[in-house]
Amino acid sequence: MRWVIGRWLLTSVMLSSVLVSTPAIATDESAAELHFQRASKLAEQGNANEAEHEYLLGLNLAASPEAYNNLGVIYFKRQNFPRAAFAFKQAHSLRPEDSEISFNLGLALYKTGNSAAAIPHLSAGTASKNHAADAHYLLGACYYELKRWQQSVKELELARQQQPDRAEILFLLVRAYRMGREPKKSLQAAAELLERHPDAPLVHETLGEAYDMVSQPRQAEEEFKRAIKGAPDAPQLHFLLGYLYWRWKRFPEAVEPLERETRINPTFAPSYFYLGNIALKRGSAMEAAEKLKHALELDPNYGEACLGLGQVYVKLMRFEEAIPLFRRAVSLLPERVEPHHWLGRTLAQVGDIEEGRKELAQVERMNAEQRQRATETLNRAVAPALVDASRVLSH
Repeated sequence: MRWVIGRWLLTSVMLSSVLVSTPAIATDESAAELHFQRASKLAEQGNANEAEHEYLLGLNLAASPEAYNNLGVIYFKRQNFPRAAFAFKQAHSLRPEDSEISFNLGLALYKTGNSAAAIPHLSAGTASKNHAADAHYLLGACYYELKRWQQSVKELELARQQQPDRAEILFLLVRAYRMGREPKKSLQAAAELLERHPDAPLVHETLGEAYDMVSQPRQAEEEFKRAIKGAPDAPQLHFLLGYLYWRWKRFPEAVEPLERETRINPTFAPSYFYLGNIALKRGSAMEAAEKLKHALELDPNYGEACLGLGQVYVKLMRFEEAIPLFRRAVSLLPERVEPHHWLGRTLAQVGDIEEGRKELAQVERMNAEQRQRATETLNRAVAPALVDASRVLSH
């Protein structure tokens, strides 16, 4: 899941303002230029729909990296990130050395959830005059997403050198250092965040997570609400509040912030997963299936969503559709017992008794191993401490 907050402005490459003298029969390029000029003026006036139309008319006549880039900006502002990424790819193919276009493409790919694909373009975007710090920050976010903690820290520190007061950078550094098992540096970043930005939404988010971790849900709820009040359209804040309600089984209260998150951050799969889970708990199997399928469309490797959708199909008596989902969940969640349990039960339901028994036997083995580990942990905890015999007084 993404625990990154950032608001980004794309670079809009301004088109040439040269007036074109149109001959009696205009060439394709000169006609295209007229469309691009009209589109640029319309975009400046805030008329995005007509600007899009003019760009598309012009691009049907002649390719232009500037036009593709600016068309991508229009799609990005609409939060249509896949179309934005496609437009930026066209611009990049025409002008691969342009660091501003590279940054835009990397940002759009990141927003579609494709961090790995975004990295090379954001790396090129670090040469951007206007977006170097943004590019380093987003690289840190991409590496964080990919659990490459050291590279994440490296990029975030480069961003921090250029923008030392930026709350988002410190916020993610706290987490990257913590995940990279550098607790002292994590605490230092947290202290700097609190000192520099005591009232920032990110601080309230951090405090909310801390209260949640120590099972103080009321305090956590208040901090998340303060964070939302300070930044109502920031991604993941509404999700965190909804997830808090879900964790504490306050399911009716969880729905509104989770749904709000889907509008603010439509490519964030966990929001749809938890909405689907709540729908299943309410007995709304068809609604649950819709939400969980959407979560998997956004993140095909979301093991919990595979398991959840399989459970919905079992409830709907669609056993044959459930089985491949449970197999996928077994692969994605190798340490979890539940996928084996549901796979074994469902195989038995469709008559594959032998394989079903194998899966259920695996459940027993995994449960036995867990009990054994728990017993060993308990024994270590209560083992008597060694005493230095020379220090024991005899009576």
